[in-house]
Amino acid sequence: MNQTRRREETFKRLFMIQFYPEDSFDEVVQANDELETLDPEAEVHPYIEPELGNGIKEADLKLINDKVEAIREHIKDIDELINANVTGWKTSRMAKVDLTILRLACYELKYDDSIPEKVSVNEAVELAKKYGTEKSGSFVNGVLRHIMIALNDKPETDETAFEENTDE
Repeated sequence: MNQTRRREETFKRLFMIQFYPEDSFDEVVQANDELETLDPEAEVHPYIEPELGNGIKEADLKLINDKVEAIREHIKDIDELINANVTGWKTSRMAKVDLTILRLACYELKYDDSIPEKVSVNEAVELAKKYGTEKSGSFVNGVLRHIMIALNDKPETDETAFEENTDE
């Protein structure tokens, strides 16, 4: 499984967090894992649709679930980072899809040095376009831009002012 697909599966699990109590989430993940590891071609019980099985390998599930757990451990800090870098919104008011994507990308930007920043942002925007509204991609991109600036502690430059200064 490639990194993009693993990120998408991680997104799906993070999205589920918002709908299940903390104490039952592990059971939900286990049930989901059982369905995801089904071979789509295998004969299954009549009450399970065969197309639910994605044939995800155990090793990939471990990577996905480990990342979800790491994000859950840092979720308070991640939400504070999001709230500090968005204007006119708070995580409590954001669309669940957008919030989940931002949480995943923020984790990658702040805690996972193995993924280049541009890759995290690009993949987040693509997830937003796929699962969010027509405005989700630009919203996620804008928030992540501010977060990257804050994390890199670089002052934001006004591009139009730069262009005006170069004309002189």
